[in-house]
Parts: sequence; structure tokens; C-alpha cells
Amino acid sequence: MHFSPRHALRSLSLHAKLMLALALLVAVVASSSAYVVAEHERERRLSALEQRASRIADLLSHSLAQPLWNVDRTAIDEQLAALAPNPEVVEYTVTATNYGTVSSVKGPHPDGSNDNVVRVRPIEYTPPGDAPREKIGEVRVVFTRAVAEQSISAARRAILWTVAAIVAALYLVTFVLLKRMVRGPINRLEEMVDRIAGGDLHARCVVESGDELGRLALRVNSMADRLHQSTTSLRENERKYRSIVENALEGIFLLDRCGRLTEANPAMAHLLGYPDPAELIAAGAAASYEHPFAPEQTAELFDILRAKGEIVGVELRLTRLDGVPIWVELNARGVNVDGNYAPLLEGLMTDVTARKRVVENLRRHSAQLEREVAERKRTEAELLASRERLRQLSAHLEAIREEERKRIAMEIHDDLGQLLTALKMDVSLLRMHLVDDSAALHKANGMRELVEKTIEIVRGVASHLRPAALNFGLASALEWLAHDFTRYAQIPCHFHLEGPEPRLPDASATAIFRIAQESLTNVARHANASRVDVTLCHNERGIELTIRDDGRGFDVAAAREGYSYGLLGMTERARLIDANLRFESTTEAGCVIRLSVGATSIATSC
Repeated sequence: MHFSPRHALRSLSLHAKLMLALALLVAVVASSSAYVVAEHERERRLSALEQRASRIADLLSHSLAQPLWNVDRTAIDEQLAALAPNPEVVEYTVTATNYGTVSSVKGPHPDGSNDNVVRVRPIEYTPPGDAPREKIGEVRVVFTRAVAEQSISAARRAILWTVAAIVAALYLVTFVLLKRMVRGPINRLEEMVDRIAGGDLHARCVVESGDELGRLALRVNSMADRLHQSTTSLRENERKYRSIVENALEGIFLLDRCGRLTEANPAMAHLLGYPDPAELIAAGAAASYEHPFAPEQTAELFDILRAKGEIVGVELRLTRLDGVPIWVELNARGVNVDGNYAPLLEGLMTDVTARKRVVENLRRHSAQLEREVAERKRTEAELLASRERLRQLSAHLEAIREEERKRIAMEIHDDLGQLLTALKMDVSLLRMHLVDDSAALHKANGMRELVEKTIEIVRGVASHLRPAALNFGLASALEWLAHDFTRYAQIPCHFHLEGPEPRLPDASATAIFRIAQESLTNVARHANASRVDVTLCHNERGIELTIRDDGRGFDVAAAREGYSYGLLGMTERARLIDANLRFESTTEAGCVIRLSVGATSIATSC
């Protein structure tokens, strides 16, 4: 037969089991308690030793200031010797700044252990008057932990012996008591059996173990449970229902067809402002059926119940006892429905006043937002219309400006040019009637040169106001511009035409020419370039003008933020002809300006 420790444990009597468990428990608790107490005592004594060393070091740092300042070795030695007899003292040492050790006293305990408590404190002297404190040395206090460890070991042994004696006495007393008390559970079990037999079905035996007494108690309880099962189940269901109703956060009620509340829970009373459900029911009965539900509300609820069989999510506006209106959400069903007649309405009521307010606020804010959005759209539409009108005005002003330049250039070229030419001819005729190498002849030659320079200046002004080359097409005007730039700026500028020469209206050609002219002006002023290339490309996609230089470049973003009027003017001219203007440049890497005019824009302009 196999014999296991578990089987042996089960075969023990109740008294033996209790004593064995007690022995194990007491052994564990006693050993743990002794260890905790001993460790606590050890920590307390070591902490006291460290505090004592700190106090002595602080005391010496103050008391030795005057003797060390006066270099009174006798007073220093006397103070150290007075504290040296302490058995835990290893060493007291006083050192002076820049002089070394002044005095050192050894204690009764040798310095043979590294487990020491060392405290070093500065010695500061306060001169008379307002002079600051001055560090004149330091004191070193060394205490050994060996003495404390010896006393701790002795205390540990005393604690262990004391705990062992207490445990032995406790075990002996418990053994005697348990031996006398084993009969107690049996007597209680017999008493419970007598009570159940006498008709007290509430009596139950306490099952304390799995031994014979425990198994017997289980059988007795099982018998009582079967006898009392129906009654207990009914009472438990009633208790649960009452607990749910009383502790529910929603208001629970029973309402008859006349609008009277027959039942209500505390949450219902609190919702309507009453201190307890009894006062709510009494107030409803004495208020001519007006509280909490108005007659029309009661009739409406029973109509919904008759039509749908239940009431789900109906919102009602009620009035609290203090006159404050609230909104509630009601869910209910009929009780004892007989055909179309439901004598009672059982329901749940939840306060949704805060939610209604939030919904109203959301609706109000939504309406306000819609109005603001509509106002913003209207404003944007007005801004777009104003922008379009401003664009048309700008285009009109630019056209007028170009037309005025053209007119001025023609008047200068035709009228002033003809007058200067006639003046030049008159001067030439005058020279023919003057004596050679005379002062009048030299003066006439000077007048002739002045007239020629004036004619050249007039031609330059007329060309810059309105280049005559624009009358022969955009390509001719750009070629003339490149040649003129090379002549005046002394920077080689080359013009390239790719594809057929484009045919553009005068406004578009003038805008492109002015953008190219402004670009070359910026190159001459700021780029410090050695070469410029102007390329006009015409294909089926449209026209692209590219102006490329090898100068020092610039920061495009910084130039835009700095409101460069040259860039703004070029951008505005491009916008007037529906063109795309791009600036590609970085510092010390040259600059590329691309102006693209789509084929659709060209066709629309034409």
C-alpha cells in the first residue's frame, strides 16, 4: 500500500492538524520576528553611533576654533583627551591650514578595522568686527563599529533566547487549550442540528475543515438548503430587486392612468427635488394629478404604449419641486396589460437637461458658424470681384502708360528729331561760310558735335520709352535689347530664338519686353555677371522666355519678403497677361528667370 505525506496528513485527527499547523506558523513567525527585531536593533545602534560621531565632530569644530587660532596646543590636547576615553573612539585629529597636524589623540580601540565611521568638519574662526569667517583647519573624528557590532550580537542572542522561550510557552498553552477546545466544534455542530430539526431553517453549520467534522457539517447544510431552497430563492430575488431599485442612478417609477405615482425610488425623488420617495408619492396624490406628469403627458404616454407596446427614448419637459424646469428621457413598458388596457406604467427616467443644453448650444453655434461661413464666402466673392476689377484697372493703366510712352517717343523722334536734324543742317551750312581755322569755325564745329550728341540722346530716350524694334515683332525687340545691354553694360548678352517668331498682340509683346528689360537691369545692377543669355522659345505649348546669367545669384525668398519692387513689377506684368513667372537662383550660383505663356493665353490675347 502506497503511503504519501498527504494521505498521512488527512489521516490525522483535527487536534493533531491544528497543532501541526500552529507549530509551523509559530516557527515561521518567530524566526521572522526575531530576525526583524535584531536587524532593527542593529540599524538603530549603528545610526546612533553615526549621529554621535557627527555631534562630536560638530562640537569640536566650534570649540577648537579659538585655541587653534591662538595655536594653543595644550587646550586642544585637553579637549581631545576629555573625549578620548569613549570605547568606540579610534582617533581624534586636528589639522591647521598650511601647517598640517596640530594634535592627534588615539582612543582605547585600535585602528585595526576598515569598518569605521569617519566625520571631518572644518574649523572656522570669526574675527572681531565685520570680517568674514575664515577656515583655519579641520577636525577628523574616527569611531569604530566593532564595539556596536559586539553589543548587537549580544542583543541578538538575547532576543533569540527570549523569542524561543515565548514560543515554547505559547505552544504549550495553545496545546492545552486546543485539547480542551476540540469538543467545541462538535458541540456547535450538535446545536445546529438540533435547531434545524426544530424548524429553524436559517441555521447553518460553519465548515471549518475537510475532516470528519467538516464533511458532517456539509451534509447538514445540504439538508437545510434543500428544505429552505424555495423560500430563500424568493427572498433573494426580492432583495436583489429592491437593491437595484433603491441604488439605481435612474429614476424608477410606477404610474397609473390617472397620473398618480404608486411607487418611486430615491433617484426619482432626487430628480424631482423631493427628499424621499414617500413625499413624492404623497405630493402627487394631493396635487390634483398635476405632478410630476401633466394630464396630457400621462395620456400621451399611455397612447404611445398602446400603439407601440413600449416607450423608448421619449423626451419630456417636467418641473421640479423648486420650480426649475428639467428635461428627462423616459423608457417604460406596461404592467398587467389586458388587451388595450394597461393599468400601470413601469419606467426609467434619466435627467438629460445638461445634454439638451449642450445640443442647443451646438445648434446655436452651428447656426452662427453657418452665418459666418456665408459671410466669409460673400466677402471672398467680393474680394475676388475687387481683385478682378483691380487687375483690369492695372491692365488698363499699363496699356495707357505704354500708349503714352509710344506717343511721347514718336513726338520726340518726329518733332524734336526733325528740329535737331534741321539745326544740324543749318550748322553745317554755317560752317561752309566761315573762314578756315577761325574761332567761329571752331565754335560751329562744337555746336555741330553738341547737336549730334543731342540727337543720339533723343534717339536713346525714344528707344527706351518705346523701342522702334517692337513695331517689327517681339524677337526683333529682344534682339535689340540684348545688343543695347551689351553696349551700355559692357556685359556680353546673346539672344537666341528657338522656333518660329511668335505673333503677339501689342500689349502682350510689350509686357514680355518690359519683363526682359527689368531682368537685364537687375543683372547690370546686382549680379556682377560675365555673360547673359536671352532665349525665346516658341512651340505648340506656347512661348517661354528664359534669361540666364552666371552672376552671384540671390535668395529668392528673402527678396520676396523684402518687397523687391523690381520683382513685384515683373510678377504683376506676368499676371496681367496670364503668364507664369519663376525665379530660380541660389547664392553664388547665378540666376534663371523663366516666363511661360500658354498657347491658350496667346490665343485668347489674339
